Amino acid sequence: MNRDMTIAPPGRLLAALGAAALWMPLPSYGLIYSAEAIEGWVIDAETGKPIEDVVVVAHWRLQGGFEGGTAVNELKILESVTDKGGRYSFPAWGPKFAWSGLFGSLLSESPELFMFKRGYKYLGLNNYTYRDSDASKSDWNEKTVKLEPFAGTLEQYAQHLSSLSSDLWTTGYGVGDHLGDYCGWKSFPNMLRALDKLDEEIRPLGVMWRTVAARLRDNESKLRSAGCGSAADLLGK
Repeated sequence: MNRDMTIAPPGRLLAALGAAALWMPLPSYGLIYSAEAIEGWVIDAETGKPIEDVVVVAHWRLQGGFEGGTAVNELKILESVTDKGGRYSFPAWGPKFAWSGLFGSLLSESPELFMFKRGYKYLGLNNYTYRDSDASKSDWNEKTVKLEPFAGTLEQYAQHLSSLSSDLWTTGYGVGDHLGDYCGWKSFPNMLRALDKLDEEIRPLGVMWRTVAARLRDNESKLRSAGCGSAADLLGK
């Protein structure tokens, strides 16, 4: 039996793989990404009134690794602050080319939204997971969400916010250990300033739960070596 064992030149093979990856659906592996605009409103869960100055961060994360749970890169990080009517918005973006799409997938849960204002429980929102869901759209677009006032001690508040800080650390710095940007934290300055101000109150307590702003301040040398500059330049001395 005669079998054709011809091997395509590396350049042609890479081109073919790249072309195939370009057109894979968003929840899978791909190289070109985009997202539609997002608009929403935030109200007080008890009074029903709009909340001004809520900081909202949206991010679109590629995840990969052996089990698919490693944060590989952030395709986009955007920040917004609610106005007097409780409204926030993010512009549409893309198309954006990302080689890291060969090593991670944009899951259907994307985009993820983080919402925070001092005195309230932070809120994290994902897309609902269902078959053929579209990660270029947010399930929370044109929706009103409620923030619950936090009832508890400052120490309990610090513990509550530890999950938010952990997520923001991964989003803004941790992905740099893989294919992401160590300086992504500069994309959400208002969130960092709000948490840094809160950390001034937490620090005297001597508790283990500190904000992502404090963690950035504690890693000045790493930030500078990564070319990010100083956290103090953004947060103040």
